[in-house]
Amino acid sequence: MMPRFLDIFIRRLGALRYKRPILIPLGRYSATIDREGNIIFLMADDLLITPNLAVQGYWEKHVVGALRRLLRPGDLVVEGGANIGCHTLVMAEAIGPTGRLYVFEPLADLIPLLELTLVYQKNRFERLASIEIRNLALLDHEGPIEILLEPEVYGGAHVAVPHTSNRYSRRLPAQATTIDAALREEGTRPVSLIRLDIEGSEILALRGAEETLRRSPALKIVMEWSPIMLRSRSDPMAGAAWLSSLGFRFWRIERALWRGHILHPVTSEALPDLPHGEILASRGDP
Repeated sequence: MMPRFLDIFIRRLGALRYKRPILIPLGRYSATIDREGNIIFLMADDLLITPNLAVQGYWEKHVVGALRRLLRPGDLVVEGGANIGCHTLVMAEAIGPTGRLYVFEPLADLIPLLELTLVYQKNRFERLASIEIRNLALLDHEGPIEILLEPEVYGGAHVAVPHTSNRYSRRLPAQATTIDAALREEGTRPVSLIRLDIEGSEILALRGAEETLRRSPALKIVMEWSPIMLRSRSDPMAGAAWLSSLGFRFWRIERALWRGHILHPVTSEALPDLPHGEILASRGDP
């Protein structure tokens, strides 16, 4: 429960716009006001996302630009690996109150932060989408799994695989589901966008969404693409060929000074040799 005086203080700060980001220490947690005036709660000891937000006031600006470009009011969206919700906020505002966003995050420690961030933003904006947060990982099967992580790098948490299990200090039980199973209540409604940042399990999550992919002809997929991490869980070449067989084409999402991002087309054959980055998969021109 947030102390009343801190609650009032953070809300008043969030009502303003700043040229520089602001970081507010809250013990184990911190809060930041980013460059757009969004209130985001984060882990104080995180050494990846927290310092970037505190210094730059944004996280993965090129991905933010691509998401805003691709989303429309009323869209149905799935996010896997929400972390503290930087991209969740962007998507929720882009699809608006007529849209629906399913958010999946397997780390239980991050769920309260994600919920706090969305509560504060909901109070500031009436245009946020309907959001459902689930403390689950997205994979190609349902059931118990194990998550590995280092506490200082929450963004690096990932589903355990045998050859990395001894390199991480924390092992946490979690549950997995598939996109197809999670969206059963939506019936035949097509999905507009799937956003995945799940540390090498992206292809597995898409394998668990085959029914969704087939019923969503205009679907866009924005995902982290790291062949090194992917190879520990699946075959990136086979995964790219499978997506290509479903009609998807591919673009690398690159940083660009003049507009924040640029989409550079790549072939499915080139995907396994790409450096770590973000890609877009789409059946039509984005």
